[in-house]
Amino acid sequence: MEAQPITIRKNGKWYYGQAEMFRRNILNILASHIKRDDKGNYYIEMGEERNPLIVEDVPFYAIGITEEAGKIKLVFHDLQEMLLDKEMKIIFKGDVPYITFKWEGDTRLSRGVYWKLSDYFDFRGEDVYIVPPGLNKC
Repeated sequence: MEAQPITIRKNGKWYYGQAEMFRRNILNILASHIKRDDKGNYYIEMGEERNPLIVEDVPFYAIGITEEAGKIKLVFHDLQEMLLDKEMKIIFKGDVPYITFKWEGDTRLSRGVYWKLSDYFDFRGEDVYIVPPGLNKC
């Protein structure tokens, strides 16, 4: 049986060939091993194994947000989490908002996450920054 390509679709869902990979605990392990080469190609590297990854848009997709004890944490489709502990510029591609997790602009924000984060926006000319609670706006 020939290995099938692994694809991350624009909506953050993972596929092995044509089959959706829905076990989030497995996605979490794979996602935590995503690397990127000098040409911008993504791959999963675990031990000696290196498997190419087809990414339709970006490798990470923020679908949830939690706010506890004055801290904001984003939750990704693959169950990774990102603590927003410093201000961060939102990068827009058309009307779609992105932020930086590992590489610049590598994380798409879902519509719901974007609107929940809007309470923390600081507009600076044409740029929009997320300023988490407890940080002074510049």
